Amino acid sequence: NRKTYFFFTAPPSCGSPNKKENTTFSGSDFSVGASIIYDCPVGHLLQGSSIRECGTTGFWSGTPPTCKYVDCGPLKAPANGNLRFDENRTSYGAVAMYSCDKNYTISGHANRTCGDDGKWSGEEPECLFDWCPAPPEVSGAKVETTGRKAGSIATYSCMPGFILTGHSVLSCGYGGEWSGKIPTCKYVDCGSPPQIQNGRFRLLNGTTTAESMVEYDCDEDYWLSREDNIQICTRDGKWSGSTPSCECEFYSCSIFVLVITCETPEDPSGGYVATESNKVHSTIEYHCDPGHILHGDQTSVCGRDGEWSGDIPECEYVDCGKLPPLLNGAITYVDGSTHLGSEITYSCVRNYRLAPTNNNGARGEEVNPKRYCQENRQWSGISPRCEEIRCSEPAVPAHAILSVTGNDRAYGRTLIRTAENAKTPSTQTYRIGAIVKFRCERGYKIVGDALGTCEDTGLWSVQVPQCVYVDCGSPEHIENGNFTLASNATYYGAVALYECVENYQVDGHARRLCLENGTWSSDPPVCKGLLFHQIDEDLLEPNLVVTEITCAEPDTDSTMTAKVSSHSVNGVATYSCNLGGILEGNATRICMKKGIWSGKMPSCTLIDCQHPGLIEDGRVIVMNGTTTYGSLVEYHCVPKYERIGTYLRRCMENGQWSGEAPQCQLAVSAPAEEEPQTLALTIGICAGVVFLLIIILGLIYIRLRKATPVKNTENIEGAERKEDRNAAVMSYATLSDGSNGANIYENIIENDELGSNGPTYDRTYERTYDSPYDDGTLGRQGNGNTNSFYETVPKANGNAMVTINGVAVR
Repeated sequence: NRKTYFFFTAPPSCGSPNKKENTTFSGSDFSVGASIIYDCPVGHLLQGSSIRECGTTGFWSGTPPTCKYVDCGPLKAPANGNLRFDENRTSYGAVAMYSCDKNYTISGHANRTCGDDGKWSGEEPECLFDWCPAPPEVSGAKVETTGRKAGSIATYSCMPGFILTGHSVLSCGYGGEWSGKIPTCKYVDCGSPPQIQNGRFRLLNGTTTAESMVEYDCDEDYWLSREDNIQICTRDGKWSGSTPSCECEFYSCSIFVLVITCETPEDPSGGYVATESNKVHSTIEYHCDPGHILHGDQTSVCGRDGEWSGDIPECEYVDCGKLPPLLNGAITYVDGSTHLGSEITYSCVRNYRLAPTNNNGARGEEVNPKRYCQENRQWSGISPRCEEIRCSEPAVPAHAILSVTGNDRAYGRTLIRTAENAKTPSTQTYRIGAIVKFRCERGYKIVGDALGTCEDTGLWSVQVPQCVYVDCGSPEHIENGNFTLASNATYYGAVALYECVENYQVDGHARRLCLENGTWSSDPPVCKGLLFHQIDEDLLEPNLVVTEITCAEPDTDSTMTAKVSSHSVNGVATYSCNLGGILEGNATRICMKKGIWSGKMPSCTLIDCQHPGLIEDGRVIVMNGTTTYGSLVEYHCVPKYERIGTYLRRCMENGQWSGEAPQCQLAVSAPAEEEPQTLALTIGICAGVVFLLIIILGLIYIRLRKATPVKNTENIEGAERKEDRNAAVMSYATLSDGSNGANIYENIIENDELGSNGPTYDRTYERTYDSPYDDGTLGRQGNGNTNSFYETVPKANGNAMVTINGVAVR
């Protein structure tokens, strides 16, 4: 008997697993026992098992899952309220917004979002009645309310003579009811206070009801038996404490035989006296003139001995003096004086605001703009400073790109930040007028204002927007054709390109965009029938289809033009760049049988001549901060050096700078080093010349002493004319050729027309200059200096000014 044996060997790998549309998987190990995990893009929900394993049979377990586009389904509007959906959809990322009818307030989440799990966030809210009636009236009381909606309060207070019992505040709650117990006001009257002998009383409030006060006083030469001379009407209707009495100070109070008077008081220096009588017990007051301070008692009483009590006070003049000027601001002396009580106010120039001097104040903290001269000869408070109003760097929302274009002279560049690199706090600030622009990443649309400016409040003119994800889903399929996703995505901004099978032509829009409302632009195209002659052998006559294949206008942008020989099949579109551009890509495209142009649209990039390089003993200045086509560079030499060659070069169409770079050579007028052997001879000659000049000046002096002095006015007019010629001041920022308002460098004369040397700018550096350009632009290669660099934007340096060819430029 023959026996047959079968041997099976486990396969080493299951191979690459299959996957459905829009699904992805992680894992690159396809051997037996390995597993992979499937995942879906944002806005899709996985249907099926997310894990598959490679079995010993060489096949993956289970079936590949699918990705279903998330839709959370409809919601129900709350009672006494309304519900609406943002963009009228319930798919992933959609927002449901609840609102309540009049006199109802929402309780719970006003907005709910459709999540990636297919569920709405939060719980369904309710609409609660939130309007209370007028608060109840209370006899003898008045009530003040902050409103009648839920959360408002009603505050009761009793009228004069009434005492409040209970809580004085009620609050309006949900359901339309006032919480708490209603208070009451009880009327209380203590009646007229008792009379006292040799005295009198005075009602301070003019009433005898609750909390009224009465003050007792005695007749002349009588004194109260206690210091407390005031009684209060209490809640139980009685005057507080016991009634005081008046007692006589002398052994006899019945007869006065003499009227005592004091002499007329003396005015203090720098002050005056206010008095009504000089009789005994009368009181006078001392006052000082403006700017003086009183030292001593302000009042004095005429005693029975005929003398005024105390010493005559003194009035001392107090002056705080003027303060140093305020940088970028002004100090105003209100009444033109600096003595005691005088007031000054601070103000700042445009685009500046007052700030604490110590720099510890928070941004936007208010500073008192007024100060007063005090008794200690010091101005009250501290002197503020004027700081420039600047805006801090805006926050970067998730999935957004922020660009801020500053307008500082030294930092006039554009900053670009994303949510990732903006995690590190920034101390960068921007001047008024700086521009902020928000953009969203692919697949996201911006909600809010995308463009804003820094205002004079130190705040940006716009709130930080949000970036919301948008997905249009898979576009519709068409008969006899198909589509491709240019970026293999269906989110906002994605492109779907349609094409027909051979012998069919696209009728409609072959290119559709995913719009911000979550739908594809336009309707899907259709593929129309035979595009060439087809002859049926069984027919006597050929069946002719006369639809002609044509291509639309080829795609272009503002940097190029396209010349089309024909829009029919095999027609050629030839691309060319505008002046100063370089074409990248194929310059020609052919109209194909499908009615579309072959290949892709080329692009044009601006010619860049790059930095021309440094020159020895000189500076290179890029005039408009760029080295692209049409840009200009200027050459200047350091002090005591002359330029040999052109002073201005332009970036040409061939990517090269016009002309040759100039050179800086030591000026002929520069003093050479003295030879050691001629030094003594030179000193001797100078000494002889000085001695001769002294003799000549002495003779002239003796002669002039005898001559009549005459005023010399001959050169005044000429000097004024010379001064006027050198007084021109202008800025490159406003330099115009007068033709169309363009910058003068747009119509600049070429080097050959100016001559080889051009204007002699270098004479500027013969003086000690204060250049607005960074010293890093100076290259001295011949001296081994390799640390030079190029700075395109001048550094801010106050009112720094240089003179170029006799013209002062700020």
